[in-house]
Amino acid sequence: MVRTTSARLLMATVSMLALCVSAHAQETTDETPKTTVDQTSDDAAQSVRETTIVLDAISVTASKTGTSVIDAPASISIVDQEELQRRQPDNLGDILRGMPGVEVSGGPRSTVQMPIIRGLTDNRVVIRVDGARANLNVGHKGGLFIDPEVIKQVEVYRGPASTMQGTGALGGVLALTTVDANDMLEPGQNIGARVKAGYTSVDHGMTWNGMAYGRPTDNSDILVSVTRKNTDDFEAGNGEEQPYTDDDYINGLFKAGLDINDVSRLTLSLQRYSDDHELPSAPDGTSTSNLTDRESTQTTAVVGYEYDDSANDWVDAEVRLYGMDNDIHEVRISDGRDDRRELQTVGLEGSNTVRFDLGGGELFTTVGGEVFRDSQEGRRDGEPTPGWFPDAEMLISGVYIDNTYAVTERLELGAGVRFDSFDLSADGQEDRTDQAVSPRFSASYRVTSWMQPYVSYAEAFNAPTLNQLYNDGLHFSMGPGNNNFFVPNPNLDAETAKTWEFGTNFKADDLIVGGDAVRAKVSYFRNKVEDYIEQSTDIAGGTTSSSNLPEAEIKGFEAELTYDTGVVFAGLAAARIRGENARTGEYLSNISGDKVSVSGGYRFVDEGVEVGGRANMVDAQNRVPDDEDERDGYATFDLFANWHADEVVNGLTVNFGVDNILDQKYRTSAATLYEPGRNVKISASMKF
Repeated sequence: MVRTTSARLLMATVSMLALCVSAHAQETTDETPKTTVDQTSDDAAQSVRETTIVLDAISVTASKTGTSVIDAPASISIVDQEELQRRQPDNLGDILRGMPGVEVSGGPRSTVQMPIIRGLTDNRVVIRVDGARANLNVGHKGGLFIDPEVIKQVEVYRGPASTMQGTGALGGVLALTTVDANDMLEPGQNIGARVKAGYTSVDHGMTWNGMAYGRPTDNSDILVSVTRKNTDDFEAGNGEEQPYTDDDYINGLFKAGLDINDVSRLTLSLQRYSDDHELPSAPDGTSTSNLTDRESTQTTAVVGYEYDDSANDWVDAEVRLYGMDNDIHEVRISDGRDDRRELQTVGLEGSNTVRFDLGGGELFTTVGGEVFRDSQEGRRDGEPTPGWFPDAEMLISGVYIDNTYAVTERLELGAGVRFDSFDLSADGQEDRTDQAVSPRFSASYRVTSWMQPYVSYAEAFNAPTLNQLYNDGLHFSMGPGNNNFFVPNPNLDAETAKTWEFGTNFKADDLIVGGDAVRAKVSYFRNKVEDYIEQSTDIAGGTTSSSNLPEAEIKGFEAELTYDTGVVFAGLAAARIRGENARTGEYLSNISGDKVSVSGGYRFVDEGVEVGGRANMVDAQNRVPDDEDERDGYATFDLFANWHADEVVNGLTVNFGVDNILDQKYRTSAATLYEPGRNVKISASMKF
């Protein structure tokens, strides 16, 4: 078990490191660095420069003005292609593991996993795939289906973001971006291909991916990708096989871009995911008494247009039309009962940013709007299921204005407001309409070149889901005459979050050796959620219903630090979050134990080799609701290595890793199923 004192000590270390950054950075502003990296080759120097750029990645969620993560007055984390290569992720949990304030619900089965951001999950987190909303959430069955082989970047915005993102962003935003041809083509290359194969020992899994990409003309690009993955059941750390954790999916991706001229671009993204395997009807648990043959499909289409002319202060516009169709089809093995749930989302959004020169200061004003519709349909043996997954629709539309004012080179102010309205309807049920206004403001001041404190306030709202409002019928059965039924609540109010956040961004170059870079973000937040929607199950009364709590409060501390010389790299992240019913003091669900993550490695630049490791330590969690079990703490340790073997075979890359090297038996968050034990991963790819 990881002791509480150890976790607190490591968190204190984060703060001390941030202070050390401050002290050393102050020294670097007063004198020229005396130490430089002894570069062994031009390639090493280039690696340093490229690494610095990676650490200053541009956020796609914070604003429409191309703000870098380290300069944003917000808590944002990014997992880029370099980090994805180190992790060789099998699922969303592998991608987000170690990120401060972020966990994954649903356990280790990949098709059930959903993000938890600052203790909030499901429809309280906005999920976007290439800009398209992924709104499916079917109780215990999950609703996010991803292929890690085609992901280029994962961004997590922690905290309310309704002003820019609309309904659902109480906890934050998870934005997934897939690769395109420009990401894969080498300089001077107009056509190319990549083949990749991977193996995981814990479940004898095989992954195959093939990509072809190119520029048919000077102003167009195309990418086609196909992935196939097949695994067996995995073993937990104690050697026990976890039943029905096997997987079998195929994913196809087509992306195209057309540069209409130097300032405008048209893009198209099509993706189709299909998964077919046997799962329990509640796959986020350990019960295997109700098995189904389940097929999950997700089809996504996104058409985008961008206009960006640096010489035009009046037009910096983007428009996106998207659609996503989700279908979960289950056939119960015992009697052939056929269940189908389908959710279709269609949306249109657009924005334009205008730049004003205000005599020494610069104002960026973004005006935008979005409208989307969710249509769901449930069938059991071909008949509608009004009391279980009712035929229903939700239409949400919103408009917003957001301003960023660089008053001076040091002082930046931000303010915005969004108005949304929503209409919900279901067959045989009372319609619902409501509206919400979500304001936000922020202020940051660059005290020195390396330190930028900020304060922000934001409100967010979350419309009740169709299932929360209208579910009515059998929830589960515990034997003859002992059933539990949903009770609909069409009078549920929308949730409203009000969050204060205080933080500091640290940014220093040439701190210890010439060419190195340090980036750190530290923050404290307090989120008050009014009309918090909680689902409760009354076993004795035989009912399950959703109701509004007057107020819930979630608060905490987060820190993230990275250091990179181009040769040596390291990272540190920590989070301490508390959540409770503000009226009764009862603890909330989905609050993780205190967490500290450490990673680091070394690059043999001339050989194209990188080696490193990571540790993830989570404290025990005894602050849980009365109807939940306390959770043990755990610590896992991983090793990784990769080799860009161009000097041996042009285009060859080999990745190797060992996850959970000590074969720890553990569970994450509120999951009841144990995570995989020691897992040796190896993959090889060849680019042509």
